[in-house]
Amino acid sequence: MTDNELLEQVFQPIRQMQVADDGFTDRVARRLPRQRNALQLSRLWTAFCVVVAVALFVLLRGWQVVAYALVTLLNALPTRQQLLLFAVCAGIAGLIALAEFTGRELRQGLST
Repeated sequence: MTDNELLEQVFQPIRQMQVADDGFTDRVARRLPRQRNALQLSRLWTAFCVVVAVALFVLLRGWQVVAYALVTLLNALPTRQQLLLFAVCAGIAGLIALAEFTGRELRQGLST
């Protein structure tokens, strides 16, 4: 018997139980935002944050910090470990961005 089957067997009687909550669960469920609205709000919030980040980058002259970091990086040749760490971090950031903009959760994209 697999773990999932065992869990099903244990929790099956609990699923059938009715808990008297005086309609609390139904009231909460009706007040939850619909999935579509939540997704739209999430995307709007993400777009707003990106616009604010770009505006701050320009206003605070972020390119100077990036240029200084690149010059420093090029002057001190990175080790293989540093390059590997950078590649892993960039890959993870890319996957997170891809998952956000495609509207899929990261684990769904990686599990298929």
